Amino acid sequence: MKWSFRTLAPFGLILLLAACSTILPQPTPTPTATLEPTATPLPTETPTPLPTETPTEVPTSTPLPTLPPLPPLPTEAPPTPTVLAGTKPILIYFVQKGGGGNVACGDSLVYYYTGKYRTDDVEADIKTALQNLFFYKTAEFGGAYNPLYKSKLNVVSVQVTDGSVEIELSGEIKLSGDPCDPNRIYAMLVATVRQFPNIGTPKFSLNGVGIKNFLQ
Repeated sequence: MKWSFRTLAPFGLILLLAACSTILPQPTPTPTATLEPTATPLPTETPTPLPTETPTEVPTSTPLPTLPPLPPLPTEAPPTPTVLAGTKPILIYFVQKGGGGNVACGDSLVYYYTGKYRTDDVEADIKTALQNLFFYKTAEFGGAYNPLYKSKLNVVSVQVTDGSVEIELSGEIKLSGDPCDPNRIYAMLVATVRQFPNIGTPKFSLNGVGIKNFLQ
């Protein structure tokens, strides 16, 4: 059988159309998901507690002992002791350097009130006066000078017999190096004792030895 182009033409057209009518499926594009970057969380700060201060105890200061104030310097000499017991003050004597008096190196004696008064017991009053004199350890106060400020003295006994008085002291006398101080000390002691009526020049001993042995 012999096929001509004419005969095949319709048939080929049919095949061509049939082929064209079949539509091949298109590949479905698979979307590539773009991953969002995951944020790394910042580390949380753990607060470090501040060290608590341990309170430091402030030591309380121990107050220094307060010395009794010296009475003011009088402007006139004390009156003659003729008043009744209990109304006459007990005095102590210090030195006024260069006062123009007859003590030591042209000095004078000045007195201060102790705040205590005389009693009927002269021996007790003399002891009170001397103990007050030995109490002060300041060299200078106001215009007065205390040559006993380095010394440590205590009254052991006072004996008064018919106006004469013997006084026993204990402790030590420390001189400052001023050559006038020995006479100043002796003048102070005598004046402090002789403020009392009917008392002559006292006799002092220190640790059983005459006091003048320590005033050289």
